[in-house]
Amino acid sequence: MPMMMKKVLGLDVGAHSIKAVVLRQTLRGIEAEQLRLQPRGGDDAELADLLRRFLKLHQLPAEHVVCAIAGERISTRRLDFPFRDRKKLATAVPFEVEGEIPFALEDVIVDWELVGGEGKQGRVVASITQRREISSCLDSLREAAIDPRVLVGEGLVLGNLPALFDLPGDRLLVDLGHRKTSLCLLQDGRAVGARSISVGGEAITHAIAEDRGCSLDEAERAKCEEGIAGAASTPRAVAVVDRIAREMVRTLESSETAVAAITLFGGTAKLPGIDDFLSERVGVAARCLAPPEDPERAAILSGGDPLLFAPAFALALRATAESRTRMNLRREEFAYRTDLRQFFGKDLRTTAVLAGVAALLGCATFTTSVSLESRRAKRAETETARLYSEAFPDQPQPANPVTAMSQVLRESRERADFLGVYGSNLSALDLLAELSRRVPSDLRVRFDEISIDGRIIKIKVLGESYEAADRLKTVLAQSPPFTSAKVAGEVKSQRRGKGKTFNLTISLDDLGGTS
Repeated sequence: MPMMMKKVLGLDVGAHSIKAVVLRQTLRGIEAEQLRLQPRGGDDAELADLLRRFLKLHQLPAEHVVCAIAGERISTRRLDFPFRDRKKLATAVPFEVEGEIPFALEDVIVDWELVGGEGKQGRVVASITQRREISSCLDSLREAAIDPRVLVGEGLVLGNLPALFDLPGDRLLVDLGHRKTSLCLLQDGRAVGARSISVGGEAITHAIAEDRGCSLDEAERAKCEEGIAGAASTPRAVAVVDRIAREMVRTLESSETAVAAITLFGGTAKLPGIDDFLSERVGVAARCLAPPEDPERAAILSGGDPLLFAPAFALALRATAESRTRMNLRREEFAYRTDLRQFFGKDLRTTAVLAGVAALLGCATFTTSVSLESRRAKRAETETARLYSEAFPDQPQPANPVTAMSQVLRESRERADFLGVYGSNLSALDLLAELSRRVPSDLRVRFDEISIDGRIIKIKVLGESYEAADRLKTVLAQSPPFTSAKVAGEVKSQRRGKGKTFNLTISLDDLGGTS
C-alpha cells in the first residue's frame, strides 16, 4: 500500500532532457509540488554529475524515487491462463515465459500483472528483462546518489496516466521522444501491451539535414518552425515518421478490440502537423494529450507542459494511491532495502531527540514507581512483623509474618469448629446444659435426640401432652438466649404408650450472648 503524507519523485531520464515531477500523497489525494526540466548537454558519462546537480539545485526529495528502464531493454508478453488465482499465476507465469525468450530463466527478472480475463480465465501482462540490465541501471543511478524504490518499464508505466488525464476507453498512448518512441496499449484504462522503437525526433532532424544539406542546428530549427508540412515533409523525414506509424499499426493490430483514439505526447509531439499526419497514416484519429477537464486535476499540471511531463507524471503516479499499474522490476536480489540511517537525518533529528527524551522520562517514571512500591511493601512487612510480635510475644519472628498469621488464624478456626464455639464463647454442649437448666421442674419433657447441623441445633422432645409443647415454647421465648427457639412441624402422638413428640430448633446465628 502506498504510504500517506509522503513525497514521490518521478524521474524521467530522457535522451534530450531530464524531467522530474514531485507529487505529495495526502489523505485527500495527490498534489504537485514541483515540475522541473533540465536539458542534457553532454555525454552519458556526465549523467551522474548532471543528476546530482539537478537534485541538489531544486532540492528534490530522494526518499521515494520511481525510475524506468529503457523500453528496448524490456520484453512484454500477454499470456492467457485457465485460472485467475494469483498464487497459481506466480508459479505459472515464469515457466510460460521461459519458452518464449532466448535466455535462461535464472538470467532474467519477470514481473507480471493480472489485467483481465473472462470468468475463471485470467489474462496477464508480463515484463521480462535481463538481470544485468537492472544491475546496470541501478549502478548508473547510484552514481548520482539515487536509489529508486520502484523500477519499471517505460512503456507499461504510461498506463498510470488515466488516473490524471481524461483517457477513456481503448486507446494507444504514444510517447514521441528525442531518440525513441514508446507505445502503450490501453484497454478499459489498463495497460495491456507496450513497445519501444529507437526512432524519434532526432532521426527526423538528421533526415532533414541530409535532404537539405544543412547543419543539424538549422535542421532542428526548420523542423520546429515548419513542422511536418514543411521541413519534415522531405523524403527521408517522411520515411522516419512512416516507420513510427507502422509500429503504431502493428500495436493496434495486436489489440482484440477496436481502438478509437491515439494520444500523443513527448517533445516530438509538439511538431506542427504531426497529429494529422499520423492520423492519415494509421487510420485512427491521433490527438495531442490535453489537460483534464476537472479543475483539481488540471491544477496539478499547471506547473508545466503536459506533453513534456506526461512520462514523469506516469512514473510519480506509480508510487501513489492513484497508481493503475503495480509492476516493480526491483525483485529478488535487486529488491529495495530501507537504509535505517535515514531515520537519523536532519529531517528526523528533532523527532529522534524528542523520542529519546520521552524514552528517558518513561524509564525514570518506571524506576520511580518500582522504588515507591518497594518502600510501601517494606513498610507493610515491618508493620506486620510488629503486629505478629505483639500477638505472639513468646514466638520467634518467622520469615514471612503474613503467612504465619494466616496459618494461626486458619488453625484457630479449625479448633473452633471442632469444639463447637458459637456466639459469646458458648459451645453447643454449654447451650444444651443451659437449656436443661431453664426448663421448669414441673414441666415433664425429655430430650430424646439432639443433632447439630451447621449453626442449627435440632432437638426431638417427648412431652406428656400438647400443652407441654406450648408451655416449653412460651418458657424459652421468655428466656434469653433461647428467644429464637421454635417448635418445628406438628406435635404427634406416639404409637405406643403415652406422650407427644415434637421438634425444637434453635438458631445459633441469633445468639448474642447469655443472660
